[in-house]
Formats: sequence, C-alpha cells, structure tokens
Amino acid sequence: MKLKSIILLVLSISIAGVSCNSTNSEEHKLSVKDSEISEKQIYKSVGIIKEIDAEKGTITIDHEDIPGYMSAMEMTEPVADKKLLEGVKIGDKVNFEIERTGSKPIITKIEKIGEDKAVKAFAIYKTNCAECHGKRGEGVEDKGISLVKGHALHHSEEDFIKQVTNGKKDEMPAFKDKLSEEEIKEVVRYVRNEIQSKADKKENGGHKH
Repeated sequence: MKLKSIILLVLSISIAGVSCNSTNSEEHKLSVKDSEISEKQIYKSVGIIKEIDAEKGTITIDHEDIPGYMSAMEMTEPVADKKLLEGVKIGDKVNFEIERTGSKPIITKIEKIGEDKAVKAFAIYKTNCAECHGKRGEGVEDKGISLVKGHALHHSEEDFIKQVTNGKKDEMPAFKDKLSEEEIKEVVRYVRNEIQSKADKKENGGHKH
C-alpha cells in the first residue's frame, strides 16, 4: 500500500509539473505577443507637404507637434502604399498618421484638408522658373534675366502675369498651356512678395525692353 501511495504521489507531482510548465510556456508566448503589439504605436498630426518622391515612395512634411512622439519639424518618411501619394501635392495641408514599430516609422494615412499657397507657389517657381531665373531670382547666364535687379523690379503684377501667360518672343516661353490662371497668379505673387521684396531697387539700371 505504501509503495502504491508513493507511486501515486510521484505521478501527481509529475503531472502538476508538466501542467505548470505548459502554463508558463503559454504565458511566455502571450507575454512576447503583448510586447510585440505594444511596440507598435500610431501617432497623428497636421502638416504641409514640402516634397514628394513617388519613385522612392517617400514624402516630406513640415508638421506640427506629434503628441507623444516628436516636436514640430520637417521630416521625410516612407509611405505604406505609394497610392497615398497620388491624391496629394506639394503645398497641401494634410492630416496624417504615422505608425512606428520599434525605431521604424512609416506613414499609413494622408488626408488633404487645405493648402498652403506660399509653399505651392514656391513649388511652381522651382519647377518652371528656377532653371532660367535661378533659385533666388538671381538669373542664369544665357538663359534668363535676374528678377532681383534691373528693370524686372519695376514691372507691375499685371505685366508679370501677361508675360508668364503669353511669353515673350524667343526670350521666354508661354505658360498658358502648362499652368492655370490661378497658378500663374500665385507664382507671380511669390516672385514679387518673396523674391523681389528682398531686392535693392536702387540697383535698377534703367527700364529697357
């Protein structure tokens, strides 16, 4: 009887040990899974699109504070799906979500809520005008005149709009078929308010055409 009791006791302890190990193993798996889930964080903020690289699948956003993640700054991050870039453009104001797993952030949602005309106008100038007139309006030799000195400083906004719209003989191409009326007005305002506002009008060498 004593031997039988001892055998039953040993078996009971063994079963309990196996059960305990199994429970600990399941708890460990759940703990690891919970840890992996907790590493994935989603943050939301608002910003202005500054650059889009459709080929690389990245976007640059000048954003406000991202609560719990980072302060306001300009960042370039990849998007989860390149299709997210199809409905937005430089200068758009957007709501966006960024997902971070460990140290790897990725933008998962982008929603246009408005636009920043100054950024949009800069993008138009950079794409259509800078090649001939320079990044800061300084002019490019054998391509385009300076916008920050000489008679260019004394043209009216209406003069600029007409010239950008219709071009000028062999000196400047017309943009009426490439840019909308509003885009032409925006880029002219950018030239006058951002580029020429910093110029010294005393440098005018005479108003000649």
